[in-house]
Amino acid sequence: MNEKHMNPAMITGNGQPRSGFVGSRLHNFGLTMVVMGASFVLYYLGLFGTVDGPLTPANMGAALSGLGVTQRHVIMVLLSVLVFALCWNWVFNLTSALVGARMTCKADGKGGDATCGAPVKRTRRHSKRSGQTVVAYVCPHGHRRSEAHFHPVKKGAFSNTVWIACVAFVLITVFYIR
Repeated sequence: MNEKHMNPAMITGNGQPRSGFVGSRLHNFGLTMVVMGASFVLYYLGLFGTVDGPLTPANMGAALSGLGVTQRHVIMVLLSVLVFALCWNWVFNLTSALVGARMTCKADGKGGDATCGAPVKRTRRHSKRSGQTVVAYVCPHGHRRSEAHFHPVKKGAFSNTVWIACVAFVLITVFYIR
């Protein structure tokens, strides 16, 4: 479709044209077909246990056992994934705060009732009076402040699902596999 002749109401906030009802239904149908195709492949490889194949639980267990993998190894891997799934955003937020990333200006905006909100850069300089290093945050609008607002990354639904699944797998491995 030629962009010159598009109605502005048909364009989303990121500049992409809206797909409409038919486009969204086709998109969802395509995704459904991809998932169904992947499920058929996994079924015929034996992942679900009804067809004999390389991914049948008994065959996977025999292959892992042949490599020397024990129940303790599986528990340690699952616990490592669990710890990573629980703590990745804490580590990311801590390093972002230490580096000075994900920060915005806290200066009053033009209207006086809002803040500037522009991304800031952290600058350090040595104060001759006190002999200490002074940290200042400078935004592109020229505001220089001693503090800035930090925007932490929060876990979403996918991340919470991963760590809950890891807890379930660890509990299954520890208590039910003997």
